[in-house]
Amino acid sequence: MVETEAPRRLPLKRRWWAWSTWFTSAQLDSPRFLATLWVIARCLVFALWLIAAPSTQGDVVYYFEKTRALFDVGPQQTLVEYPTPVIWLMLVPYYLGFTTKVGYIIVFVVVMLAIDAAICRSLWINGGRLRGEAVVFWVVFLAFIGPTAYLRFDLVTSALAAWALLALVNRHHGRAGALIGLGAATKLWPALLWPALLRGDARARVKATAAMFGLGGALALASLLWAGWDRLLSPLTWQSGRHLQIESVWATPAMLWRILHRHDYWVGISSFQAFEIWGPGANALLAMATISTYVGYALAVAVYLAWLRPGHSRRRIEAVVLMLMVILVMIVTNKTFSPQYIIWLGGPLAAGLSVISSADDPSTFRRLADERRLIRTGSVLLALTLATQLVYPIGYAPLVKGSLGMTAVTLVLVARNFGIVALLVWVLHWLWTFLRPPAKKAQPLQKAQR
Repeated sequence: MVETEAPRRLPLKRRWWAWSTWFTSAQLDSPRFLATLWVIARCLVFALWLIAAPSTQGDVVYYFEKTRALFDVGPQQTLVEYPTPVIWLMLVPYYLGFTTKVGYIIVFVVVMLAIDAAICRSLWINGGRLRGEAVVFWVVFLAFIGPTAYLRFDLVTSALAAWALLALVNRHHGRAGALIGLGAATKLWPALLWPALLRGDARARVKATAAMFGLGGALALASLLWAGWDRLLSPLTWQSGRHLQIESVWATPAMLWRILHRHDYWVGISSFQAFEIWGPGANALLAMATISTYVGYALAVAVYLAWLRPGHSRRRIEAVVLMLMVILVMIVTNKTFSPQYIIWLGGPLAAGLSVISSADDPSTFRRLADERRLIRTGSVLLALTLATQLVYPIGYAPLVKGSLGMTAVTLVLVARNFGIVALLVWVLHWLWTFLRPPAKKAQPLQKAQR
């Protein structure tokens, strides 16, 4: 018996918790409506930036000043916390902005807006039944992040991860691998997403791997020849020297205790351009964060090995969930949790929504179950993203200064951190539903033969 195709969208009574219920089916199917929504949402973001949080442009100014100093100190001393190709990326707004600070900021923001719009277009063009929901999620997601989305370059890596997943749907495995390799050259962490691309036949897996390591290796070699070995490794040594950032999951106990004993703790900006916390228990929490990071990497490797075992189907939605798991593990176990890290999750999740209805799964029931899980994951992520904006930039001043309002902002931060841990547990449970070993069938008893 041939199974009938799934309905256009989930019934409303089974989607009451989803952001997509804010809109009608006609609106979700209208490119004009979605474009209008994008414009309105972005205007609100920039209104917030100009009125409530103009100081958030500090990182872009930092990029400009470091890029301008490049010609005096050389690449060995420029943006050493990032991979060397980031310097080449930062030269684009530097020259297009006529080497001025104002021009640099304007071009940087315009480039990020262009990437944002390009993601929306890709989600729509490559999507299936839920492409409207995917676009809405992305539009609302970046609006909930606020101006931070356009004043950091983490949007680039999130977009590359999304485009890699969309390329897999179109069976462009080489392109998917190249996009992940490019992401690894700008932020390192996307390299951990490479095993999620290893689906399809052997030829597809070889193409993805060759493209990822080929492009990534070529950029690493160019970096080595241009700036030397020490500069090539500087992002790793930079991260190893950092202390406990106030927004990290592992700083949560210290931040809570600071509410009652604020004079026992010192919060200030370190030489790593981050606000970190020192005080009773901070060093122990830092050590636990370091240990948990290694445990998290081991967990990711174990999950990948289970997914790559012979005979497993390796569906597209599973690749999406794997990417979400790896990113969440990096965030939860890390001693740092800058607000822009939340951007990393948005690209893969939006791409998952766009392609899930074209998933390579013959079971309609299973597809609908995965759709519900993914929309629930997106709903939780939207709430956590909004909480992140309430912490930074809206409530950051009282949080770091210990002034009026510190307690309220700290409680929002604590709730956000508990939420991100819960989201990781939820994703791991989802992974277990398709990675657990198949149940063995009971063998019939055989009568003994004489």
